[in-house]
Formats: sequence, C-alpha cells, structure tokens
Amino acid sequence: MAPTPSHRMEAVELVEEDLPTSPTTVGGRKGGQTARPSAEEPPPGSEAPPGAARRGVARAVRRWWPIALPLVLVVAAGSAVSAQRERARADRVAAVPGMVRPLDGAPSELWRVPAGPGDQVVAAGGGVAVVGDRQGVWRVTAVDARTGDERWSTRLTRVASVAVEAGAVVCPGGADVGELLVCLVRAPAPVYADALAAAPGAARIVALDSADGTVAGEWAVGDAVVSVARRGDDVVLVTEDPDGIVHAARHDALTGATRWSYEARQAVGSDGYVDVASAEATGEHLLLGGYGTAVLDLDDGAELFWARYLSFVLTRSDSERFGTWSASRGGALHGASGRKLRDLPALPVRPAVDDGTADDVVVLDTGRELSAAGAYTGTPLWTLDTDLEVALVVAGHLVLAAPGRQMSVDAHTGEVAWDVATRAGAFALVSDGALVLTAEPGADGAPVLTARGVEDGVEYWSRPLPAGTSSLVVEGGALLARTAHELVALG
Repeated sequence: MAPTPSHRMEAVELVEEDLPTSPTTVGGRKGGQTARPSAEEPPPGSEAPPGAARRGVARAVRRWWPIALPLVLVVAAGSAVSAQRERARADRVAAVPGMVRPLDGAPSELWRVPAGPGDQVVAAGGGVAVVGDRQGVWRVTAVDARTGDERWSTRLTRVASVAVEAGAVVCPGGADVGELLVCLVRAPAPVYADALAAAPGAARIVALDSADGTVAGEWAVGDAVVSVARRGDDVVLVTEDPDGIVHAARHDALTGATRWSYEARQAVGSDGYVDVASAEATGEHLLLGGYGTAVLDLDDGAELFWARYLSFVLTRSDSERFGTWSASRGGALHGASGRKLRDLPALPVRPAVDDGTADDVVVLDTGRELSAAGAYTGTPLWTLDTDLEVALVVAGHLVLAAPGRQMSVDAHTGEVAWDVATRAGAFALVSDGALVLTAEPGADGAPVLTARGVEDGVEYWSRPLPAGTSSLVVEGGALLARTAHELVALG
C-alpha cells in the first residue's frame, strides 16, 4: 500500500480584502484545509501591525481614487488656466509702448552691452536691437532679451565725417516691432553757412529680418523726410517736396507699395513766413503741421480735420477721438470720423504712456486744474485743483508728477488714491501696470529705483540702479537703464 502523505498541496486564491487584520493561529482545519482567521478585533489600545496599516491605506486609495483624481485634475487645470491668464496679461501690458512687463519683485541686473548716449534701442522679435555708430559705421546689433547674447549685427551705412546732424539712421520702435525691424537710412548732407540751404541727403527704407538681421526689403525715398513711424508691418512716411508741399503716405515696409497717400493743401511758408513741417503719429492719427493743421486717419489716410496756415490750431489725439484748440476758435472734441462732438475749454490730456484703461474719459488740463468728463456723453465727472502734470495713465488711474511729489487719481471719480513726497531730482517715471517705478537719487545721491503701488501708493521696494544711470528706457516691455557707455537690462 502506498504511503499516505501527511498533507496535500492545494491551490489557494488570496483576496486582499479578506486577509486578516490581526494575528491568527493556523490549525483549525485538518487534512490540508485552510484555517479561518479569528473575527475578534484587536484589544483596545493595541496597535495594528505595519502591514495592516499599509493595507488599510491601500483600501482607502482604491475606494477614493475615482473622486480624488478628478479633483487633482481640476486643481491642475485651474493652475494652468491661471498661469495662462497671467502670461496673457503680462503680454498685454508689455505691448503698450512705454510699459514694463510685470515684475515679480525688485529687479536685478540681467546683462549689459556697450551703448553710446545717442544710440537707439528697439525691441524686435523678442530681442533688443541697439542702433548706433560703431567705428565709423552705422550698425544694428541685436541681443537676446533674456541673456544679452549677441544674435546678429548688420551694417547699414557709413558715418560721414561731415553732416548736418547726428542720427543718419532712425529705426522707429515703442512696442516690439515684430518680425521686421525697419530703418530710415539717410545719407548725410554737407554743412553750409546757411543751414536752411542745406540740400537734403538721399534716403532709403531698409527692412531687416528680426531673426537674423538679413535685409528683407529695401527701397528709395525721393523727397526730404520729415518723419517716419510704424503701423503694423507698414511704414508711415511724411516728406516735403522741393516746392514745400508736404506729403504723407503709408507704405508696405518690404516693397514700398503705397497703401494710401495724402498731399497738403498749402505749401510750407506759402504766406511768406518761414516755417518747418511737423508730424506726429499716435495710436490712431497722424497730426500734421507747418503748412496748416491736419489730422489724418492712420488706417486709410482720410483727412479728418484741416485748418489753414497761420490759424494756429493745436491738435492732440485722444484714443480714437482727437481734440483741437486755438485762441480764436476755442477747443473742440472730434469723433473718429472727424465730426465735432462738443466744445472743450482746453486740449485733452493724453500722456505718452497710456494703457487705455481710461479711454471712456476725457481729461482736460487748464493749468491750475484738472477736470474730466464722459468721453461719449460729455457729462462732467470731477474737478481737481492741482498744478501737477499727468505722467501716466495706468489701471484706471492718472499718475501725476512734479519735482518732489507724486499723486494717483482715479480717472473716473477724481478721488485721490494717494499723494506722497518723493526725493528731489527724479528723472524717470514708468510702470508695469501695478507699480509706479521712479528713478531718483537715493540718500547717498546714487540712483535708485523705487516702486509704489498704483492704487495704494505703498512703497514696496527700493533698489540701487547701476552706477551712472542717467535715464530709463522701456522697449517691448523690457526695462533698460542707460549709463554713459552701456545699456543695462533689469528684470
């Protein structure tokens, strides 16, 4: 008879939820059968073994993960959306000419590059281009906005030893100009005893690719150039022909193809007075003077307003509207079509740095008083006695400044948010949309950058500027300090 084994191996399936949570004794079943665990709970005050604790956590995770995972995803998605909104806001602020990309705190030095006092700075394609005389050559050198590493350098023209004036190259900027860096290159004219008799130098437009500095387009300009400005990928040129007639035109920057053109009604000095043509391009308008006064729509060149020569009419753009004023005619506010909306006692106030948050208000400065009215209704809103000048329009506030003093006023209510004494000798005032940044002498006379809240006037921080800083430059949202021989990026 074959021997009988004392036990037999059997397949056993373990289900984790059925595993014991306390020690048990095997032996309740014989003949190879598995013993049942005891149903008793551990005595009060006793601790479950580590394995049991881990199994309890595992059961909780399996039970609750269908709820926890969606919550985690919702939180992550919310954080991503919030970050995306912050980036979009920062991009909007940086796109306003003269506005600094929002700062996370007191800025530190990022990099520095050589730059002379007369060099131009233009933001282009996410980089910073410096335009200036380099060893007798007008050169454009682009650097990375984050590191200061050189991207490319392009020669434009020779610097002549004799010229009517410095600045033979002009590359208009403000906000980041994008894929094309466009420059007006003028050949210098000789100096004569009578400066008015100096022949204008030949000029051409050169469009550089912002990525590598190669010449993407180039074309000649026939008449003497009064001014050049950018409008998207186009160039707005104001010129004066040999007969003293002023012309304005919008051209394709690459080819010179004309989008629209305008010819003045009178020649400069046609009434026997010696005068010079003037031009100013704003966000929506081209303001012309010297032969009379005209306001043109930058988009299509339409003449929105005209006054004859010697009528002494002043103009000022105010968002899509514009104001006019003269001693004989008084003031008026005109709509986008040029139609007169109503009379004004003075010209609208519109500083160079304006984020557009008060476009529904017309602010007037009569000398010793600021006042505001609804832009569309004309309803008077407020009046404030002050001799401070409006320096910035930021976050719905007017930031006023004078030597030794700053003030912030709600543009819609006239309520003074704050009024503080500042150090004498402040030489620059900019903003990142939430802070007013003032470059001023510190206690020891060295330049410092002080940040105050636009809405509360609280001084959040003050940090030293690079030694020898004489001014601040803001291009494409980048904050740059100028010294005698360098350009220093802060961020």
